[in-house]
Amino acid sequence: MEKPTQLMHPSGLYFVLEENHQLLSDLALYITQQQAALIKPHWSSVPFLSLKDNLALAAKKNTTMEDVLPFLRLDPSIAKKERETLSRLEELQIQILQALLLEKKILVMEQVLDNLSTSEIQLLLPMCQELAKRFDLCIFLIHEDQRFAHTHYMKTL
Repeated sequence: MEKPTQLMHPSGLYFVLEENHQLLSDLALYITQQQAALIKPHWSSVPFLSLKDNLALAAKKNTTMEDVLPFLRLDPSIAKKERETLSRLEELQIQILQALLLEKKILVMEQVLDNLSTSEIQLLLPMCQELAKRFDLCIFLIHEDQRFAHTHYMKTL
């Protein structure tokens, strides 16, 4: 099996340029090997399980949902919501929560900003930067709009 080159980046929030084929290839391989979590615009949950049960599937012993929720700016009552009632931003936050519960250190956010409002993006980007620092994560944002690469929350690769 092919091995990705070692990601040699400190924790942080990174914008991945489309021209960076090697990094994109490495990230795809990390996802395939389940070493990284893929965050997509729409959450793929187990359909017959409640939101709380879907999150319980991801829980490892060292990390609890209650420990992580404040950093995601989510109320504990989120677990009682129906999946269909989640906002687009909440779907992203739930996916990030799952990744943290699975203790993933690499998160790849692919085209997640398209359907968010400006205020939701303004909430998401600093939150991701804060999560990267707090939990020692490398969060990679892949998006076609390179204007996001120039925010002060991101490092560009």
